[in-house]
Amino acid sequence: MVKSNNETKNPLRVVPDAKGFHFYTGIGDYCGVSVYSLEEFADALQYVCSAAIVFHFERGDFQNWIRDVIGDAELAQVIDNIRMCERHLAAESCRKEIVERVNIRLLQLEANSLVSGRRKNTR
Repeated sequence: MVKSNNETKNPLRVVPDAKGFHFYTGIGDYCGVSVYSLEEFADALQYVCSAAIVFHFERGDFQNWIRDVIGDAELAQVIDNIRMCERHLAAESCRKEIVERVNIRLLQLEANSLVSGRRKNTR
């Protein structure tokens, strides 16, 4: 069985500069924040300007990057569900929801990584 591209990626890895997420407040309006891992993404979401959150959230950019670059289709779907169910969230409510979901997923991924590491070491 051949794994899909998303299944072969480690969602906890750091991606190269060209694959980083670059926050904008509008088309061509870079706000000076770029991230290269899911952990950096979670941190940046807490301080990046509200206009960037709204811009990317409404376009679906967060879940596209998480699915296609980071390789975590599950988290991308969780964020997409927020977008579809709560389309009219205020910027700060939106920020809070996304940060919470990303941090929960990071904890899950880190726990899974530890469990996998223990299994490999006991063989």
